[in-house]
Amino acid sequence: MLFGGETAQSYYEEGLTAAMKGDLPLALARFRRALELDVQLHNARYQLGKCLLRMGQAGEALEHLDKASKYLMTTQPLVDAGYALLLLNRVEEARVRFSDALQLKPEDARAILGLARCAVVKEQWETAMNLAQHVLQSGYVHFDTHFLLARSADNCKQQEIAAANYEKALELMERTIEANPEQPSGYFLRGKVHFFQGNNKAALEDFKAALEKADANTHYAAYHEHFTILDILRMKGTCLERQRLFDKAQKVGKRILDLVPDDEMGKRLAALNISGKVGKDNA
Repeated sequence: MLFGGETAQSYYEEGLTAAMKGDLPLALARFRRALELDVQLHNARYQLGKCLLRMGQAGEALEHLDKASKYLMTTQPLVDAGYALLLLNRVEEARVRFSDALQLKPEDARAILGLARCAVVKEQWETAMNLAQHVLQSGYVHFDTHFLLARSADNCKQQEIAAANYEKALELMERTIEANPEQPSGYFLRGKVHFFQGNNKAALEDFKAALEKADANTHYAAYHEHFTILDILRMKGTCLERQRLFDKAQKVGKRILDLVPDDEMGKRLAALNISGKVGKDNA
């Protein structure tokens, strides 16, 4: 028996507690049960969608987030639906969701940042940079804002802006690692910052640390970045290739292929020879 009795609200509150602790499977079960008891508990449906999105199940998450957005007079379900669509690579539909959210709340930072992410996918770097700068000015000074701004500024040849925001992103992620040293997300995201800075040695160390702490069957999500052990391996292999450590890069490629036999990056890395060229038999 749950504390508070066998009620939809009790299951909902238990789900919130489990989600805060990172126990997403338990949270899913609690939110589903809450909806079984009260289909009108739309906050439970929204939280269910959020959990599914965090677990990388974007298709099912989208269904629940869209349903919740029809009843909850807030921007949150619309914005999260936009991020689910981005994960599904349905960029134009994501743009619509973020724009709809801004109709309700014109200064919703996460919605504006979502539009910036859409621009990044389309390589509209100046638009992405301007949107990210607007988000920072609004006071949303999280890792994802600084990282997106840094990357966009980098591609716009605004090196001073890029350098300052890469450093700020590193500073924020180092705090995350200090607070959660056993979680792979901090190392992976810090590694990505080092990677885009061109600091391949530091990036490689972070990707190694992330691999040591990552579970092979877990989908990770942090600061609107989603990754699995496969993504960590791809980044590690690319770093090794950049450093001309082709034999080690080849081993990573083979490990990728053990997980996904048809992975294109895995095939390319596994086919590298000592000179860094793809072997003739594998070209």
